[in-house]
Amino acid sequence: MDYKISKIFIGTLIFFLVKINLYANIIYDKNNIIISDLDIKYYLKLHEEKYSEIVNNNNALKNLVKIKQLVINLKENNPNFLTKIDNEIFNEIGKKNIQPQVVLDILRYFKTKNEFIYSFFDTKFKYNDLEIIFQTFETLELPISNDNCFTIIKIVNLKNNKEFIDIFYNNLKKQSKIYEITINNKKFNVCINERNNKIIEKEILKYIEIKIKDDFDKFIYVQQKK
Repeated sequence: MDYKISKIFIGTLIFFLVKINLYANIIYDKNNIIISDLDIKYYLKLHEEKYSEIVNNNNALKNLVKIKQLVINLKENNPNFLTKIDNEIFNEIGKKNIQPQVVLDILRYFKTKNEFIYSFFDTKFKYNDLEIIFQTFETLELPISNDNCFTIIKIVNLKNNKEFIDIFYNNLKKQSKIYEITINNKKFNVCINERNNKIIEKEILKYIEIKIKDDFDKFIYVQQKK
């Protein structure tokens, strides 16, 4: 599962930014956090590009408050971590591509959240978690083949297939894409295209984000000085 910031994503963003009006109205000014309507537009576009979903202005404002608070706390309490994630962002997309400041702050938030996602996935994400995620699908219909997916034999629902869940889980951990299951004592390849893989990964990320929410919020608001 790859959480890096894509250059295509930033390219789309830059194209969008040049079209935004340079004048902004302040809509939030509290506790040393100032947010403009222009900041909302930046966030809406970045969020949609990253998560392939649209949020409303109220949720965008709430998230921007969290983002600003995170950056304030990192600057005060954990500057080394802030430098680390900044360097990662600059290495991935180039420092010159990140304007204005709010864009960098949003990317810092995404990157910090990814650190929590990485940690949970590496150390806490278990087979039972994947079972729970698969149960959220109404069906999980995927094609099977007996010639390495050159020819599709039929479509089968693998939502409750324990062997497939086990293989999928192990492949996630090992970064493998070889899916082979047994049906009626015969071996078949499960053919997962990019679209299906993204659908499953999206549900995994949604699940992990719920799991890390409390710890991540604590990190934002109650960091201790290092």
